Amino acid sequence: MFERVTSLEIEKAYGELRNLLFRSNCKIVTEEHPKSITVEQGSLWGVSPKGVKKIVSFNLLPHDSGTRIVSTSSLSSDWVTISVFGCVLGGIFGFLFWWIATDLEVSIIAQRQSFWGWLNEVFGYTGYREALVLINLLKVLTILFIVVIIGSVIVDVYIFARKESFAEETLRLLP
Repeated sequence: MFERVTSLEIEKAYGELRNLLFRSNCKIVTEEHPKSITVEQGSLWGVSPKGVKKIVSFNLLPHDSGTRIVSTSSLSSDWVTISVFGCVLGGIFGFLFWWIATDLEVSIIAQRQSFWGWLNEVFGYTGYREALVLINLLKVLTILFIVVIIGSVIVDVYIFARKESFAEETLRLLP
């Protein structure tokens, strides 16, 4: 939640705010002239606090000779869903690659057939050295997925913490 008091009367403040939101390519979701305006801002594929898709509500209240504007921002549910889905999918692939790598390694060391042992035959790997290439590739892919998931979580936490930045910037532009 961010709040600002402006010297503009409520009608003029509403008009100025509405113009700023249009210039920022916001889509108006609801408005109750001159008390409140709710917009959809950002993109589903945004990766910054200002660029991520969110719903921003501005409530205008008379305050002395000016207007008090209170804003609240929330991340779009479809953006949150995609973010969570991406982390879960990355975790599934990471786990799958690690499972295949360890299964192939045990299969080669123990010289017995395993669940994923058929991959060695498909790729023509008959010995440990040849299979080691595939095993190491799968382990590197697992580590890569873990790094991407950790990076994604860090970015998502940062975006959540700074989700009010668009509203703050917009309200600071009002006279």
